[in-house]
Amino acid sequence: MLMQPNYAILGKRSWNMAPYGLAILNACIKSKYDVHLYDPNFENIDETQIRKHLYDINPDVVGITTFSTEYKKEIEYYTALIKGVLPKAIVIVGGTLPTVMIDKIIDDPNVDYYVLGEGEYRLLALLDALNNSTNSQIKLDGIAFKDKDTAIINYPTCFIENLDNIPFPDYGNLDFSAYGRYKFKYAHGLIPKQFPFATTITSRGCPFKCSFCAAKTVSGKKVRMRSAENVLKEIDKLYFDYSIREIIFVDDHFLFNRKRAIDIMQGIIDRNYGITWKCVNVAVFSLSYQILELMKKSGCYQLTLSIESGDEYVLKNLIKKPVNLKKAQEVVKQAKTLGFEVISNFVFGFPGETWYQIRKTIAYAESLDLDLVNFHIATPLPKTELMEICISEGLIESEDDIAGYTHGAITTSEFSKTELQILRSFEWDRINFKNQTDIEKIARIEGVSVNEVEEWRKTTRRNLGSTVNWYSKK
Repeated sequence: MLMQPNYAILGKRSWNMAPYGLAILNACIKSKYDVHLYDPNFENIDETQIRKHLYDINPDVVGITTFSTEYKKEIEYYTALIKGVLPKAIVIVGGTLPTVMIDKIIDDPNVDYYVLGEGEYRLLALLDALNNSTNSQIKLDGIAFKDKDTAIINYPTCFIENLDNIPFPDYGNLDFSAYGRYKFKYAHGLIPKQFPFATTITSRGCPFKCSFCAAKTVSGKKVRMRSAENVLKEIDKLYFDYSIREIIFVDDHFLFNRKRAIDIMQGIIDRNYGITWKCVNVAVFSLSYQILELMKKSGCYQLTLSIESGDEYVLKNLIKKPVNLKKAQEVVKQAKTLGFEVISNFVFGFPGETWYQIRKTIAYAESLDLDLVNFHIATPLPKTELMEICISEGLIESEDDIAGYTHGAITTSEFSKTELQILRSFEWDRINFKNQTDIEKIARIEGVSVNEVEEWRKTTRRNLGSTVNWYSKK
């Protein structure tokens, strides 16, 4: 069994996304092993039903995927649940959590093995080894476990170079069409213009060194790309086999290789499928008017730009992201002229950032006349430069002190946690909702009614952006 946990059981946000990674793992191992995919996350299935399903299927191995380091307690809850129902089953945990924090979770008594880094080949190698080896004989790249009281951690030494060799996702026993019809709320990046839709990833890795990001640990510093031909072949399959009418690319850097991106877009144009598409994150420094024109012609309609800050010093020295603010202004104007919906993310609250610089970021964001502005509070995540700085400066005690993106995580001489939360909540409200036209536009972008937007605004202000799980609401 390959399982995507239902994080909503313990009050966390639930993304309701198709288990893309698990479907690829299924495609990689199904020729040798019987695989059952299980996603209690999608329909918010409760613990009683999960226990029954585990008992009824009675798998020899249960593999659990993890999205983020913030789900440590939730994963411990699920591993205990699984072992409670299936004490003889082998439990394997993979994904972001063990890749980034294996030293923090390896003592979980209910986990037999961890898969670190990319799991496509590592899981198959582990399953084969379990069929032929004793625990102490397993010495595989990217596999960790406890041998009695000793932690055996074989850190990953490589990444998959040729992504074209990885098979397309196989959703097996899951109803893939149900995911394509799902209507998200309060998650603009995952709300399509056309149904049914599908998500895919065409590249892995990021060459940039943003201080708050752990992408280099998870997917590497080198950008590895599927070929344009391979991507277009998957689009053909999605279009003809599943009637998909929109593709959402969730790459870290879709436009890294301009020629490849152009070839993909031209291929979409040549096919004349009438599909729409977008990326959940677009590097503003990769855009030009010519690229924007081709994106629009090929069916892209929405840009989410991560400009991050409105202060050049903060961008260069604290965030370390190569964004030119003047060019960003030009790109936004060009995109708006071409008819794109333009959204941007900004982050503030870094150690060394002044209150004046934070206010400057907010003023810059407002000046762009975006369709939606998102403000986030700088969050020190494990294995990031920001975490190292916060610990070294005594702003937090350890990696265990992790807050969410709407919670203040640190206090400096320039600002407090509470001040950041107040500022973020009220400036988000002021800039985005200036009039009825803005309210109606954002309601459409976020997939909700005008009345729901008003309730969203009110609750965000009163809770300072925290505690409400908007993403799980249907």
